[in-house]
Amino acid sequence: MTRNLLAIESATDGLSVALLRGNEVVALEAPDAGRRHASVLLPTIDRVVQGSGMKLDELDAIGISTGPGSFTSLRIGLATAKGLGFGRSIVAVGVSTLEAMAWSLFEDESGKNLGTQVVALLDARRGQWYAGGWAPAARREDGLPDPVLAEGLYSPEALVADLRGGDVSLVTPLVSGWREVFRGGGVSLARVIEGPAARPRADRVGRIAQRRLDRGEGGAVGTLVARYLRRAEAEATRLGGPVEEGEVDRVGSAGSPDSSGR
Repeated sequence: MTRNLLAIESATDGLSVALLRGNEVVALEAPDAGRRHASVLLPTIDRVVQGSGMKLDELDAIGISTGPGSFTSLRIGLATAKGLGFGRSIVAVGVSTLEAMAWSLFEDESGKNLGTQVVALLDARRGQWYAGGWAPAARREDGLPDPVLAEGLYSPEALVADLRGGDVSLVTPLVSGWREVFRGGGVSLARVIEGPAARPRADRVGRIAQRRLDRGEGGAVGTLVARYLRRAEAEATRLGGPVEEGEVDRVGSAGSPDSSGR
C-alpha cells in the first residue's frame, strides 16, 4: 500500500504543508504566513488536500516538524495535527526541524562534497543557537543520514569547539552572525545554504516521516510532543532548568543558560 501522508512544517515563520503518496510529493504550499500560523494553517491544509482530489479520511499518516522552533508555532502545528487525527485511524510521526533542514543538502546535493557532516543551525535568541549535525557518507538502508552532532542548545563557542577541525556544510536561515564565528573558530565550510532557502519545508518533513514510518516508528497522533530544546522563559523560571527533560546533559555541556532562563 502506498501511504498517503500529510506533512506539516510550522516550527518557523516559513509555514508549509505538503501531501505525499509514498515519496512522491503530490502537492506543496508555502503561504506567506508571517506570524499568522493560527489563521493560515488549516485553510492551507484544506487547499492542499482538496486540491489533490483527496479527503481527510483518506489520509494514512501525518508527519510534522516537532522542533526546535517557535514555541507558539510548534503548539499551533501540533494542536492542528491532533485535531485532524481525532476520530481517524491516522498514524503520526514527529520529525526534527533541524533534520528537515539538513535534508535539503542530502536530497539536492547528492554526490557533491558535503564535508564530514551537514550542520543545521537556527537562532535560539539570547546569544545561542539550536544545532544538530548528520553524516553524509554513512547512510543506512532506510536512506536516512546518521546523526553525528547531538541536537541541542549551543553557545557559539561550544558549537565551534565541537566542529573545529572538520570540513562541514551548513544550512541556516541566518544570513549574519555565524560566518565570523565559524571562520574565527577554525571551522572549514564545504557548502552553505543560508537565508530563506535554508528554512525547513513540509515536503522534506514528509519524506523523512515516510522513511521513519517504514521502519516502524510513529504512533497515535495524540502522542506527538514538541521538542523545544529550551523551555519558554516563563516555564523555566517557574520550574527551574533551561530545557525539557532529557536534554539537560547535552545542553548543559553546550553552555546552556542558567535556571532563570537568561
